[in-house]
Amino acid sequence: MRWVYVLILMLASSLAARGDGIPDGGVTAVEVAHALKTAGYPADIVGDRAGDPSIRSSTGKVLFTVHFFQCGTVLRCASLRFTAPNRRKGVTPATIAAWNRERRFGRAFQDRNGISWVAMDVETSHGMTTEALDANISRWILMLNAFETFVGL
Repeated sequence: MRWVYVLILMLASSLAARGDGIPDGGVTAVEVAHALKTAGYPADIVGDRAGDPSIRSSTGKVLFTVHFFQCGTVLRCASLRFTAPNRRKGVTPATIAAWNRERRFGRAFQDRNGISWVAMDVETSHGMTTEALDANISRWILMLNAFETFVGL
């Protein structure tokens, strides 16, 4: 019976070792920029007005920004938000509402100037692996492309 427990512990250890862990407490802009670059996207780290980092990137067709929130003293941030404006003029509130009603990931909204945006939040504070970060980046890109198609760009 003891061998069964040893085998279970060995299996659990090997499964845990498969994903590169990111320390609890969130992600850094450097970690996210590295993941974006590894996925083939540019990543320029800049600061925002509050002193938190942000990353400017692009799919080649659409510019987007990654904003960081709840950043600690070492700039390990507990959550992030991907955002992108849509260049198409005349997106109606009904189109925005339809997107939000029909889609699970990513929400659309219009700013006070009538520019439509799409955004996706990611909570990172309670354990994140590089694979999970990569999956969220992939989800963002798929969702961003779907939004562009949805609004007819």
